[in-house]
Amino acid sequence: MTLLIRKKDLAKVPNLKNSFEEINQHLYAKLKQMDTDTRTRSKEIINLLLCKLVDEINKKPSEVMDFAVRNKESEKELLFRIQKYFEDNVKTRYKDIIEENEHIGLNKNLVYIVVQELQSISLLQSSKDLLRDAFEVFVSKALKEEGGQFFTPINIIKFMVNFLNPDLGSKIIDPACGHGGFLLELRDLLQNKSGINVNIKIVDNLYGMDKDSFLVKICKLYLEILSGEKAKIYCEDSLDPLSYRLESSKEIKDDNFDYVLTNPPFGARIPIDNKELLNKYQLGHLWRNFEGQWEIQPKLVKKQAPQILFIERCVNLLRNGGKMGIILPEGIFGNPSDRYIWEYLNQKGKILAVVSLDQNAFQPYTCNKTSILFFEKLKQIPNEYDINFAIINNVGHDKDGKVTYRLQQNGDPILNEEGKPIINNELRNLHFQLLNAEDFDYTQDQKIFRIKNQQIYRYIYIPSYYTGVEKTLKLLETDANYQLYTIKQLTEEKIIYTNQNGYIPRGDEIGSHLYGLGDVPFIRTSEINNWEINLESNKSTSEEVYEKYREKQNLEVGDILLVKDGGSNLIGNTAYISELDTKIIIQSHIFQLKVIKNDKLIDPYLLLYLLNL
Repeated sequence: MTLLIRKKDLAKVPNLKNSFEEINQHLYAKLKQMDTDTRTRSKEIINLLLCKLVDEINKKPSEVMDFAVRNKESEKELLFRIQKYFEDNVKTRYKDIIEENEHIGLNKNLVYIVVQELQSISLLQSSKDLLRDAFEVFVSKALKEEGGQFFTPINIIKFMVNFLNPDLGSKIIDPACGHGGFLLELRDLLQNKSGINVNIKIVDNLYGMDKDSFLVKICKLYLEILSGEKAKIYCEDSLDPLSYRLESSKEIKDDNFDYVLTNPPFGARIPIDNKELLNKYQLGHLWRNFEGQWEIQPKLVKKQAPQILFIERCVNLLRNGGKMGIILPEGIFGNPSDRYIWEYLNQKGKILAVVSLDQNAFQPYTCNKTSILFFEKLKQIPNEYDINFAIINNVGHDKDGKVTYRLQQNGDPILNEEGKPIINNELRNLHFQLLNAEDFDYTQDQKIFRIKNQQIYRYIYIPSYYTGVEKTLKLLETDANYQLYTIKQLTEEKIIYTNQNGYIPRGDEIGSHLYGLGDVPFIRTSEINNWEINLESNKSTSEEVYEKYREKQNLEVGDILLVKDGGSNLIGNTAYISELDTKIIIQSHIFQLKVIKNDKLIDPYLLLYLLNL
């Protein structure tokens, strides 16, 4: 007698990712024993899931599932049957996507474990983006190691798609599409707009590109399996249009798309240093600040972070009136050294909105703090327009990736009408809230507001600057007990020392080859904390090296050290130099604030206090 599982018997599970985690725990020890790398193992598991997905889609409710262990079926028999299913129903059907040499290469024991765990589950009913859930469990580590790629949480994707809300017929592209998270959500939104009109080909106007051939294959397969339409997904280096193959270059052209939605790979460890490629981008050139105005220079930068070039690539893809939604590191939105990017954007169109995301948005994979930029490309840019801002403190999960819920005062979760806990996800209705944003009012507590473009201060697009710094300053301005000075004013009035070039001095880089030559501490940003200097630095050098920098740095009691850049959790940290701290060398990422003796009643302790407000 054969045990048969029919499609109608498949059950929905509340959290498919948990099921994948259980499988991963079963497989982990066995997979470690196999002589295959993480990437290869990941591909094999994904191929198995594609068999399960195709089996679900192609079966009628009463039909028997192939992706199941039959009664008294041995591991060897199951492996043979699943391998044949992959060849006949997946590989043959999608032969233009799946390479000839691909197969189910996991051993019989591993295939048996996966099939047994998933055979009673409906993947389609259990997850809106089941491959994303699978990728997060099985593939994310490999992608993080190889290229700074992280999967975008579905609530962030959904918000961005709903905010831009493209119409049917819009041409849309994700030039860093990965497995297709944005494209899948766009497909659902457009499908809902089309209603029952079967003549509209939704996927026909969705385009994706990625340089990762594995992800491109999966994205293309997934879209075609779900929609039954040919998907326009291409394996190319999006940043290098001249390298595109013939088919890609015909389809992917500048000034041709209504919308771009993307989360490009970013990180200092994967810079672009190809001079020929950098020369094709305005943002691949140096920009100089002339009295507050940034101007592009003929000279190229030595290297550029990929996310910055992606900004320009996305703008180039948009037609006039086209709109972009892109996720970027939050530093870009406020770093003085990145302000040329906003000069470029302001020359190309208008900023629609900026949404600052919680630090946990991409946890547990990375703690990078990010923001979302919405932009419209325009030939005729209005002189004045509104920019919407939002600060999101809760994205629905914590630093460990565990779901978080809205809580009552007593700590119990708030329940919805069905009696279920409400997830603490502030992105849920944010697209509606941004449409009704009120003008920024420094007398109110606002997390969602709007500011005129001409009110933006020095290209700072971080919303917390306006709700924190600007709000505090405006309140102090109204109080006669206070007189406000900028740091620049303090230098101009000779209260804070500047060097011969008119700049506040900063430290130096001595070079790692000089570490360990002696006991003189080389103070880096991580050694400055709680107003103190950690003299137990694990980087120290010799008396001879110290003498080379002693006169130049001229560190004295009462000087204040301020971390100027580096790790986002360190920027702004300060330390007071005491009698015990003068025999040190400070790193170039640290400002040295020296208060000159004055009659303005400003002493180092007061400055230290003010810097830590």
